[in-house]
Amino acid sequence: MAEKSLKIRGVEWHYVTGGRGAQTLLLFHGAVGGAETMRSVASAFEDEYRTITPTVADVSTLAEVCDAASAILDREHVGRAVVFGGSFGGMVAQAFFHRRRAQVQDLVLLSTGAPSPPTGARDAWMTKLMRLLPFPVMRAMMRLETSRHLDAPFPEEQAARVAEFRQRLDHYFEHTLTKRTLLSRVALGVDFNRNERYAPGDSAGWPGRVLIVESDEDPSLPPGERRRLRETYPRALVCTFPGAGHLIPLLRLEELVGLVKAFLAEDYSTPAEIFAECSTAEGHEHLPQVLE
Repeated sequence: MAEKSLKIRGVEWHYVTGGRGAQTLLLFHGAVGGAETMRSVASAFEDEYRTITPTVADVSTLAEVCDAASAILDREHVGRAVVFGGSFGGMVAQAFFHRRRAQVQDLVLLSTGAPSPPTGARDAWMTKLMRLLPFPVMRAMMRLETSRHLDAPFPEEQAARVAEFRQRLDHYFEHTLTKRTLLSRVALGVDFNRNERYAPGDSAGWPGRVLIVESDEDPSLPPGERRRLRETYPRALVCTFPGAGHLIPLLRLEELVGLVKAFLAEDYSTPAEIFAECSTAEGHEHLPQVLE
């Protein structure tokens, strides 16, 4: 992997590249950390794909993030990329898709939701409060929110992986996270939920495809929120991992990567075949639409 940087309108953007495939994956990370948190996901694709993983800089609007990601693709001589985003990164991926559709080959959304104005209004109020709080209190709040995802039951064979992930989180919160970064990530979430508006027909005429990957027990995404995302992308292929919570890349990485590779290669003759990689109890009603 190679670490690179690019200054855009006075802001230094850092990103990591890897792999040598003919197709490129543009990977957007979650709210906690940066490109380094996507290392295991990126590495799993690098046998077949080139990967580009930006670290979202401390900016306040999704327009700035999308402009930077577009400029990074241009610098790397990538015309169109598969855009992959999970959780917070799924919001960024959607914003990039709706602004820069010509640069998007396919779209993969993992454990994320559609814009929610009520959530945006609530978070905007919370942001005003957070600015008044001492940074240690803000950090503790974010740490608590993150830790609840790790309290969900997980298979015993994944204990070592989860423990290592906890250690990395602890180091990030204690030594890396800044108040500026925390406020930036919150502001970007507010921007997404308050200002983005997507409709089911928005992708008409776009030749690419959408894959939605979710869990049936995600504490961040209740059933109604998952349903709204599906309604936003009605022709998406939907795959549900049972019992993986908000930690699919941590608990089911190999299956996730196999699923995405099969989807991108269209390596299946019927929609059901792609789901050899996971259980899809909630997704089957959407599958026939993929082949229309």
